[in-house]
Amino acid sequence: MMDQIKAADMDTLRDRFRNGTSKERAAINATLSPVEIEFADIRMVVDPRDNYTETCIWLEGYPPELKSLLALVQLVEDRNVLVLDIGANCGAFTIPLGLASGDGSRVVAFEPNPVMIGRLATNIQLNDLHSKVRIEGCALSDRDGEAVLNFRGHNYGQASLKRVQPRQRTGGLLVPTRPLSAFTDAAKNHDLTVIKIDVEGAEEVVLNPMLDGAADGGWLPDAILIEVRHAHQWQTDLCAKILAAGFEETLQAEGNALYIKKK
Repeated sequence: MMDQIKAADMDTLRDRFRNGTSKERAAINATLSPVEIEFADIRMVVDPRDNYTETCIWLEGYPPELKSLLALVQLVEDRNVLVLDIGANCGAFTIPLGLASGDGSRVVAFEPNPVMIGRLATNIQLNDLHSKVRIEGCALSDRDGEAVLNFRGHNYGQASLKRVQPRQRTGGLLVPTRPLSAFTDAAKNHDLTVIKIDVEGAEEVVLNPMLDGAADGGWLPDAILIEVRHAHQWQTDLCAKILAAGFEETLQAEGNALYIKKK
């Protein structure tokens, strides 16, 4: 097991991985296994073999989207918040936000991939967040139903409801889908609601119904952190719709944009 390897040997292995060719990385990858990483009093078990986010945590000792994460941590710190983490992965946002948020807070972590649900649950338990964080084992969409979650390459973090080119697709899984509106009523029990969404290009399917309803006085969160890396796949200018709904952009970093609702 990797946690039995001496720290110095592990550092050497990481350096070899960083600087190696794709063939050398593949060889190193074959020797890896799950390992516990600790940063900022946060503990996470990560498997660097098949998930970019976990590989980054193993390599660097912290999550890859650190600026985005810190912006949300500052937003929720010691406050009674509802966090809707859409595309929770291994918990790189779920766990720090759960720990930073105040009494009465709830983090709902949406993750449809059974493999990642298991890893997410391990990290929730490891940080004693079982009474604050709830896993929803579904994909968010614009309706109740089901859809195929497509896997891309050897990176579980790139699984998507969007179609994947055949030569990149490495399988799929039928998963349940729910609309965002099924989970927003809980916001009335909290002082602040934050949506973090990273669903590999399917963001507009999730958010468009909420944004369209806002024109008629519908519900909106207080903050939205959205991955914009795949904005070219959207059929609408989702960022413009968020701004038009009364938000202002306060951060662009690491392929994400943070929007805060104007007061």
